[in-house]
Amino acid sequence: MSNPTRKKQGKPASDNHTLVELGQLLAQRRRDSGIVQQDLAKTVGVSRSTLHTIEHGGEGVRWEKVVAVAHALNLDIEFVPQKSVG
Repeated sequence: MSNPTRKKQGKPASDNHTLVELGQLLAQRRRDSGIVQQDLAKTVGVSRSTLHTIEHGGEGVRWEKVVAVAHALNLDIEFVPQKSVG
């Protein structure tokens, strides 16, 4: 079984900074909660590979799956207007 306190981070799966940042936040929350990827994936109903893709900011994952992962980690996703520049 994997060590949930491991701090290893793989290469981001995309150049999309927002997806990478969201994935890092979800991965950190999972690790802080002491949950391994396989267990969270089973709880959410996705493959471990899909969870890995989400945590590394990969593109092409259905939004519903990302939201399900967040909710399983007791997180809400909300959209906040960007601050105006200038």
